[in-house]
Amino acid sequence: MLVAAVPPASAVHIVWDWNGTLLDDLADMVNAVSACQQAIGEPPVDVATYRREHCLPGRAFHDRLCGRPVTDAEWPTITATFAEHMAARKPPLRAGAAPLLEWVLAQGHTQSLLSLTDDARLRREVAQTGLTRFFERIDGRYEPGTAKASGLEQHLRALGVGDRRRVVLIGDTRDDARAARACGIRAVLHSGGFEPPEHLRTAGGPLAHSLDAAVRLAVDRFARPPQSASSYKETGRCR
Repeated sequence: MLVAAVPPASAVHIVWDWNGTLLDDLADMVNAVSACQQAIGEPPVDVATYRREHCLPGRAFHDRLCGRPVTDAEWPTITATFAEHMAARKPPLRAGAAPLLEWVLAQGHTQSLLSLTDDARLRREVAQTGLTRFFERIDGRYEPGTAKASGLEQHLRALGVGDRRRVVLIGDTRDDARAARACGIRAVLHSGGFEPPEHLRTAGGPLAHSLDAAVRLAVDRFARPPQSASSYKETGRCR
């Protein structure tokens, strides 16, 4: 666990991703997507296939899994099946996430949560995990088809963020990195979510192998002089 105090002048704002990041829900997603595939007469997927083919938006993901375009008649079946599986689950919080969020606040940093999960479901799941108090703002997807970049831009504006150089998004997909770049903030990706490390390394930013290490990468660039990109490229644990 991180222990070193951070000077107030070095405070950052962390925008957390939810699925695959604070939640350790890869298995849930594989099961839900497999059910969606089977509902339209396609075979289920395994973890390796899910991670290898994962992309956004979700319809493009199912196109990849099917090896063909999903039809307009099939898509409502997919979305309904996915929503049913997500509503029935108990959100699996990643081990150590709550103490880490507590530590971030204790060091004088601020935090918010942004997800492409339906907003009502997101707020329900956050409440179920007991994490609501850690976030200055929580935003899910308010309209179907909203991209992460546009959701992030709205999120940052609602927060009233001034200096975006002190904002970092922690997520688990290349789409998180693209959204951050589009909004002028940094991203740190971790390898324990929906996409494999070999894909995440192509995103052009730091890669960590735990949430601890992701937070350290998020805050260290303000706590110490800038270092070369290579020195931050990949880490499995905090220094």
